[in-house]
Amino acid sequence: MQLVEQKNKIIQSMTFHKGLVSSLWRLPTEILSQIFHLCLPEDKYLSPSSKQAPMLLTTICRPWREVVVGTPSLWCRLNVEPSGRDWEKADWEKAVVFYHSWLKRARGIPLSVAFKCWNSSEQRSLLLPYVKQISSLAIRIYHGSGNPEDLLKDLPRLPALQELVVRAPIFTPRMSKSISRLPSTMRSLDVSELPPFDIERLAWFNHVWVHLTNVKIFISHPDALLHLLRLCPNLSSLTVHTSFYDAKILEPLTHANIQSLSFLNHSGDIGCLTGLFNALSLPNLRVFELQHKAKNQWPHEVSLAFLARSRCSLESLIISGRVMMTEVQRAEYIALSPSLNIFVVRRSQHFS
Repeated sequence: MQLVEQKNKIIQSMTFHKGLVSSLWRLPTEILSQIFHLCLPEDKYLSPSSKQAPMLLTTICRPWREVVVGTPSLWCRLNVEPSGRDWEKADWEKAVVFYHSWLKRARGIPLSVAFKCWNSSEQRSLLLPYVKQISSLAIRIYHGSGNPEDLLKDLPRLPALQELVVRAPIFTPRMSKSISRLPSTMRSLDVSELPPFDIERLAWFNHVWVHLTNVKIFISHPDALLHLLRLCPNLSSLTVHTSFYDAKILEPLTHANIQSLSFLNHSGDIGCLTGLFNALSLPNLRVFELQHKAKNQWPHEVSLAFLARSRCSLESLIISGRVMMTEVQRAEYIALSPSLNIFVVRRSQHFS
């Protein structure tokens, strides 16, 4: 009797799952595609793996494979990160065939591609067939990476490029020449992991700044930061790594379009930002963040004066790292902007 009951339960379970699978098969392709998008990793650039979507979905059944392979937007993000052995000629040629098959499935839609650059000339050959599709490109260059100029020199040939991330231990005028010739489609530039920029280095990109709305950068001096703001009239989001060591008096500057401003201060004294706060007015600011590694009191008087002078409708004030704010200070900010949310984060992931 017990065996009969177990058999009936197994039959019921099989019937239920067959019905479920049958229902999934009957879903329109558009619905399945949307479901498959929800299965993708949240990473901006996907590292191919047979254990995660979209590749995993191609192994479930033939109908699913047809939908996955036939949905270009599942294949428009790629992180090219071969293992050390893949740079041997035979293995790299095999890897290139795989990467091409991935990118071809995107069928002409905009691509987001990341390279960890060890052998730039080989990666350049992979990049060239897709120059008209690439809208987002991230390049991390390592010491001994062959000749990184080979990869960077094709940047002016990317007519659809909107976002560029370059991370490198050194940055030469020759490397910057390619970035200075970027197309007017560019909107976002992340050079926060390059050596610090001064006014002279900012001049390397003079023809690029005017189009940008989002910048992440390491600035060596407050004068250079104010100069950057003058070069970027359309800027709406700015993340600045700073290592200032003085609080000199600066010429006042108003920037009408910045909505989000983040400072990641690497110097020991938070007071070095005083001169900058005293000079700036940002009437459209909505999000203001300060991260500081060393233990310091929040620069309350100058920051409160900065916000009052800007007359902005600040929505979020974010304090990260080891900066301290008192309850009385918090109340004064709320009085200045009643809808303000203040977040105190006792960590500093950007300094790791």
